[in-house]
Amino acid sequence: MSFKNKQLFLLLFFALLSVGVYQGFFRENTGIDYEPFTKGYALTNVEMQSTDDSGQIVTQIHAPNMTHYLDNEQTVIEQPTVHLFTVDNTWQLQSPTALYQRNTEYLYFPDRVTVVSQQAPLVTIESSQLSIDLSTKEGSTPAAISFNQPAGMMQGVGAHILFNSKQIEILNNVYAEFEPH
Repeated sequence: MSFKNKQLFLLLFFALLSVGVYQGFFRENTGIDYEPFTKGYALTNVEMQSTDDSGQIVTQIHAPNMTHYLDNEQTVIEQPTVHLFTVDNTWQLQSPTALYQRNTEYLYFPDRVTVVSQQAPLVTIESSQLSIDLSTKEGSTPAAISFNQPAGMMQGVGAHILFNSKQIEILNNVYAEFEPH
Protein backbone atom coordinates (compact mmCIF):
# COMPACT_ATOMS: atom_id res chain seq x y z
CA MET A 1 0.00 0.00 0.00
CA SER A 2 1.48 3.37 -0.96
CA PHE A 3 2.04 6.24 1.42
CA LYS A 4 -0.79 8.31 -0.16
CA ASN A 5 -3.24 5.42 0.20
CA LYS A 6 -2.23 5.00 3.86
CA GLN A 7 -2.82 8.71 4.46
CA LEU A 8 -6.20 8.58 2.72
CA PHE A 9 -7.19 5.48 4.70
CA LEU A 10 -6.09 7.13 7.99
CA LEU A 11 -7.98 10.35 7.11
CA LEU A 12 -11.15 8.36 6.33
CA PHE A 13 -10.77 6.45 9.61
CA PHE A 14 -10.50 9.69 11.65
CA ALA A 15 -13.44 11.24 9.80
CA LEU A 16 -15.66 8.26 10.63
CA LEU A 17 -14.41 8.27 14.21
CA SER A 18 -15.22 11.98 14.64
CA VAL A 19 -18.74 11.52 13.21
CA GLY A 20 -19.29 8.61 15.60
CA VAL A 21 -18.09 10.62 18.61
CA TYR A 22 -20.31 13.56 17.60
CA GLN A 23 -23.36 11.32 17.15
CA GLY A 24 -22.76 9.62 20.48
CA PHE A 25 -22.06 12.66 22.69
CA PHE A 26 -22.96 15.96 21.09
CA ARG A 27 -26.03 15.42 18.93
CA GLU A 28 -29.20 16.97 20.38
CA ASN A 29 -31.53 14.16 21.35
CA THR A 30 -35.07 15.17 20.39
CA GLY A 31 -36.65 11.77 20.74
CA ILE A 32 -38.72 10.80 17.74
CA ASP A 33 -37.59 12.38 14.48
CA TYR A 34 -40.96 11.74 12.83
CA GLU A 35 -44.30 11.71 14.54
CA PRO A 36 -47.32 10.72 12.44
CA PHE A 37 -50.45 12.89 12.45
CA THR A 38 -52.56 11.34 15.21
CA LYS A 39 -53.93 14.46 16.90
CA GLY A 40 -57.32 14.45 15.19
CA TYR A 41 -59.07 14.63 11.87
CA ALA A 42 -60.90 17.14 9.70
CA LEU A 43 -63.97 16.77 7.53
CA THR A 44 -65.31 19.04 4.80
CA ASN A 45 -68.86 19.51 3.48
CA VAL A 46 -70.34 17.69 6.46
CA GLU A 47 -73.95 16.61 6.86
CA MET A 48 -74.48 14.79 10.13
CA GLN A 49 -77.76 13.45 11.50
CA SER A 50 -78.58 11.90 14.84
CA THR A 51 -81.66 9.82 15.55
CA ASP A 52 -83.63 8.73 18.57
CA ASP A 53 -84.37 5.12 19.58
CA SER A 54 -87.23 4.89 17.07
CA GLY A 55 -85.05 6.07 14.17
CA GLN A 56 -86.53 9.58 13.90
CA ILE A 57 -84.04 12.34 13.07
CA VAL A 58 -83.69 14.64 16.10
CA THR A 59 -80.66 16.72 15.09
CA GLN A 60 -79.13 17.59 11.74
CA ILE A 61 -75.89 19.55 11.26
CA HIS A 62 -74.58 21.00 8.00
CA ALA A 63 -71.11 22.56 8.00
CA PRO A 64 -68.40 23.34 5.46
CA ASN A 65 -65.66 22.24 7.91
CA MET A 66 -65.49 20.16 11.07
CA THR A 67 -62.29 19.36 13.00
CA HIS A 68 -62.11 16.77 15.77
CA TYR A 69 -59.21 16.92 18.24
CA LEU A 70 -58.31 13.60 19.83
CA ASP A 71 -56.37 15.06 22.77
CA ASN A 72 -59.45 16.72 24.31
CA GLU A 73 -62.21 14.88 22.34
CA GLN A 74 -63.63 18.22 21.19
CA THR A 75 -65.08 18.92 17.75
CA VAL A 76 -64.96 22.43 16.29
CA ILE A 77 -67.71 23.02 13.74
CA GLU A 78 -67.26 25.97 11.39
CA GLN A 79 -70.30 27.90 10.11
CA PRO A 80 -72.81 25.30 11.27
CA THR A 81 -76.46 25.22 10.34
CA VAL A 82 -78.14 23.05 12.94
CA HIS A 83 -81.72 21.78 12.74
CA LEU A 84 -83.19 20.75 16.07
CA PHE A 85 -86.39 18.74 15.54
CA THR A 86 -89.11 18.74 18.20
CA VAL A 87 -92.60 17.22 18.10
CA ASP A 88 -94.28 20.25 16.53
CA ASN A 89 -91.44 22.51 15.41
CA THR A 90 -88.04 22.62 13.79
CA TRP A 91 -85.50 25.11 15.10
CA GLN A 92 -82.68 26.33 12.85
CA LEU A 93 -79.51 27.56 14.55
CA GLN A 94 -76.72 29.39 12.71
CA SER A 95 -73.40 30.65 14.05
CA PRO A 96 -69.80 31.17 12.95
CA THR A 97 -68.62 28.37 15.28
CA ALA A 98 -70.00 25.56 17.44
CA LEU A 99 -68.22 23.18 19.79
CA TYR A 100 -69.23 19.61 20.52
CA GLN A 101 -67.66 17.53 23.29
CA ARG A 102 -67.58 13.79 22.55
CA ASN A 103 -69.66 11.55 24.83
CA THR A 104 -71.81 14.47 25.92
CA GLU A 105 -75.01 15.69 24.37
CA TYR A 106 -74.08 19.38 24.52
CA LEU A 107 -73.57 21.72 21.60
CA TYR A 108 -72.00 25.07 22.53
CA PHE A 109 -72.12 28.25 20.44
CA PRO A 110 -69.46 30.64 21.81
CA ASP A 111 -70.10 33.35 19.21
CA ARG A 112 -73.27 35.03 18.03
CA VAL A 113 -75.99 32.50 17.32
CA THR A 114 -79.34 33.03 15.59
CA VAL A 115 -82.18 30.62 16.36
CA VAL A 116 -85.27 30.69 14.12
CA SER A 117 -88.43 28.60 14.42
CA GLN A 118 -89.42 27.05 11.12
CA GLN A 119 -93.16 26.80 11.90
CA ALA A 120 -95.61 29.57 12.85
CA PRO A 121 -95.43 31.67 14.87
CA LEU A 122 -92.04 32.65 13.54
CA VAL A 123 -89.70 33.32 16.43
CA THR A 124 -86.13 34.63 16.22
CA ILE A 125 -83.70 34.42 19.12
CA GLU A 126 -80.25 36.03 19.04
CA SER A 127 -77.57 35.51 21.67
CA SER A 128 -74.10 34.06 22.27
CA GLN A 129 -72.51 31.58 24.68
CA LEU A 130 -75.52 29.32 24.10
CA SER A 131 -75.32 25.72 25.38
CA ILE A 132 -77.89 23.24 24.14
CA ASP A 133 -78.55 19.83 25.66
CA LEU A 134 -79.44 17.83 22.56
CA SER A 135 -81.09 15.03 24.56
CA THR A 136 -83.56 17.27 26.43
CA LYS A 137 -83.63 20.07 23.82
CA GLU A 138 -83.03 22.73 26.45
CA GLY A 139 -80.70 25.68 26.07
CA SER A 140 -79.14 28.23 28.37
CA THR A 141 -76.98 31.31 28.07
CA PRO A 142 -75.48 33.81 30.51
CA ALA A 143 -75.14 36.41 27.74
CA ALA A 144 -77.43 39.12 26.39
CA ILE A 145 -80.39 37.72 24.49
CA SER A 146 -83.15 39.08 22.28
CA PHE A 147 -86.39 37.30 21.40
CA ASN A 148 -88.52 38.57 18.50
CA GLN A 149 -91.90 37.40 17.22
CA PRO A 150 -94.61 39.10 15.15
CA ALA A 151 -96.53 40.31 18.23
CA GLY A 152 -93.55 41.77 20.09
CA MET A 153 -90.05 41.45 21.47
CA MET A 154 -88.17 40.73 24.69
CA GLN A 155 -84.56 41.23 25.61
CA GLY A 156 -82.42 40.76 28.66
CA VAL A 157 -79.39 38.99 30.06
CA GLY A 158 -79.26 35.24 30.61
CA ALA A 159 -81.94 32.80 29.58
CA HIS A 160 -83.25 29.27 29.80
CA ILE A 161 -84.92 27.97 26.62
CA LEU A 162 -87.22 24.94 26.39
CA PHE A 163 -87.38 24.12 22.67
CA ASN A 164 -89.93 21.28 23.08
CA SER A 165 -92.54 23.50 24.74
CA LYS A 166 -91.52 26.77 22.99
CA GLN A 167 -90.80 28.53 26.30
CA ILE A 168 -88.10 31.04 27.08
CA GLU A 169 -87.28 32.47 30.49
CA ILE A 170 -85.12 35.58 30.43
CA LEU A 171 -83.33 35.82 33.76
CA ASN A 172 -82.13 39.42 34.26
CA ASN A 173 -82.68 42.98 33.00
CA VAL A 174 -85.86 42.02 31.15
CA TYR A 175 -87.35 44.51 28.73
CA ALA A 176 -90.42 43.66 26.62
CA GLU A 177 -92.74 45.31 24.08
CA PHE A 178 -95.90 43.59 22.86
CA GLU A 179 -98.69 44.68 20.53
CA PRO A 180 -102.23 44.45 21.94
CA HIS A 181 -104.62 42.05 20.25
